[in-house]
Amino acid sequence: MTDPTYSRQGNDSSRPLLNDNDDYASNRNNSSGSSSPSSISSTSSSKRWISDPEKGLEPRSFAEKQQPARITTSARWSPSFSSPATPASVLAKPLSVFTSLRRVFQRNPATVIGGRYTVSLRQLLGLLAALTTISLLGFINGLRDSRSAAGLWARDMIGPFMHRGPLTYIYDAAALAEERANYLPLRYGLAHAPTDEAVALERYERVRGKGTHTSLKKIQTPMRRETRMEREERERRLRAVRDGFEHAWQGYRKYAWGHDEVKPVSGWVRDSFNGWGATIVDALDTLIIMGFDREFDEAVEWIRTSLKFDQDPKRQLPFFETGIRYMGGLLSAYDLSGEKVLLEKAEELAGYLLNAFQHGTFPTGLVTSDPKYTSSARWFVLAEVGTIQLEFTRLSQLTGKPVYAQKALDVFRALADMTTELPGLFPGDIKEDPDSTYTNYHATVGSGVDSFYEYLLKEWIIQDGNDDLSRDMFLSAVDSIQNYMVSRPDTGSQEYAMLGAVSSKDKSINPQMGHLACFFGGSLAMSSSYFDRPEDLTLAKQVTETCFLSYRHSVTGLGPEMFTFEPSNADGTKFKVNADTFYHRRSSSTEYLLRPETIESVWILYRMTGEKKYQDKAWEMFESMERSCRTKIAYSGLRNVNRPGSYDDKMESFFFAETMKYYYLIFSTPDVISLDNFVLNTEAHPIRRV
Repeated sequence: MTDPTYSRQGNDSSRPLLNDNDDYASNRNNSSGSSSPSSISSTSSSKRWISDPEKGLEPRSFAEKQQPARITTSARWSPSFSSPATPASVLAKPLSVFTSLRRVFQRNPATVIGGRYTVSLRQLLGLLAALTTISLLGFINGLRDSRSAAGLWARDMIGPFMHRGPLTYIYDAAALAEERANYLPLRYGLAHAPTDEAVALERYERVRGKGTHTSLKKIQTPMRRETRMEREERERRLRAVRDGFEHAWQGYRKYAWGHDEVKPVSGWVRDSFNGWGATIVDALDTLIIMGFDREFDEAVEWIRTSLKFDQDPKRQLPFFETGIRYMGGLLSAYDLSGEKVLLEKAEELAGYLLNAFQHGTFPTGLVTSDPKYTSSARWFVLAEVGTIQLEFTRLSQLTGKPVYAQKALDVFRALADMTTELPGLFPGDIKEDPDSTYTNYHATVGSGVDSFYEYLLKEWIIQDGNDDLSRDMFLSAVDSIQNYMVSRPDTGSQEYAMLGAVSSKDKSINPQMGHLACFFGGSLAMSSSYFDRPEDLTLAKQVTETCFLSYRHSVTGLGPEMFTFEPSNADGTKFKVNADTFYHRRSSSTEYLLRPETIESVWILYRMTGEKKYQDKAWEMFESMERSCRTKIAYSGLRNVNRPGSYDDKMESFFFAETMKYYYLIFSTPDVISLDNFVLNTEAHPIRRV
């Protein structure tokens, strides 16, 4: 395609670049039947006009009398005739602009600039100067109000230059009041608000920390004030996540209301977790956080009238899943809403879960509502016995009954008495024997053990730092992870690392990491702040980056269930990176179950560092999920992240409780479920810190 600037020379239909009143223009305009952009005619007898950059529009007859100097074609501007740039010529260019403007007034101060009603350039510029002065005065007056248009512009454009040091800014009362004013109308406009505005306001304030208290140090970093463009981008992303949640919720409501899950492709139902409507209970707090108040009220009414725990006294209930999904969901929703029926249901359920402790210190993996049908067990899964402490402690705080916390914390005390070959790190399967010694096992932070390490830290947090045992057990585990479990790329990159499976016998590492283990980046980040361990934050960023790269290098942009690397040395402390696929696809488990662990760590790192790159990573992941998992009904997992369209027709309730919640929170203002006001259970249910 020819550049239009260069094609002006030698083209009869184009306009001369320098002046229309030279011989070239005169010949063209005097020729019969000629038509040019430089000639204006309404009828054949009307005067012809010529445009001059300094004189304006003049009759051609007058211009011809001026007999301008003949300008040859070779003098017109052309790339081939450009002179090389010199310092003098560079300086001359901006000066020539002012010189031209000066000549405009010197040569013809009454220049006509068009139309029947004429205005001189001097008059026009005087008018513009007056308007500019008036606007400037209004702008200066508007600066007094930081929420006016002028104040917002000044904050966005001038504010960053007034900072000294890092661009951090604590959201002040005025900014949060503005957010609140903008938020409530949004709710009402979407027709999701309850009939009582006071109820909506109470929930809104609880989500933002009303009634919480802690004496521990604050770990969320002060966020810098957004520019207007950043805010618009963040809110656009926030709305997209909210719309995605609503799409999935309406699909569940239409096809599977009252059942545990909807199958997002076929529209069938699944009852994998007791058949008690797991999605309803698991999604309660997310409904409140996102402002779906009417939907929340509908769900609470269903719980009040239809949720029955004792319909089948012989039914074997999974202790772990029942605790984190149902009990955690009920307690969190009570904390955020104050609906008493939710606390009543949580306490009723806890009474049944206590049946799991009737045969010993460790709760059995399966429990029944009638204690005589609950069997004893000899072996236990570490994550199942070590992931009830947060929920039972909170229930004791709310009811004043210490039995729940005592039962849960006895588990930690029993584990602390055991001896392991790797200090602080346990195998996945354990026995209830305080004198047990575990050797020759593989330790990970993934499936079967993950949430145990998570709850060691969070139990210390919810007890406001008054549980030394949980803290010491957690730090012992982190020290061993730092010393024995970390594998790094053989390229020498310090950007990412992984937590593999380490042998307690020879300390060799299998460079294989599950998606479930990706939560640990967030735990390390919190550890770094609470206990002043900067090395934990470094590892947190590296591990989270590896998990994120497993998403980016998959065909669909979604992370596999398990990703494996090839070791590059004998002990596995170094691994090879595939230049094309990052991880080794053939030896990896490539299904995607809509899991939340990677976005969980990305969210925590964003809240603790304030680095916008984490929001951008989250958006990249969310967009990949939108492209590859959204169906007409809801969202489906994939059988293979490297094969688009390989739907598994499953959407577990944690998609509402965790995945969509974390995506929403990373684009919310930092006061929404602040890490300084809440501690989240392993199902992402926020528990108030009191």
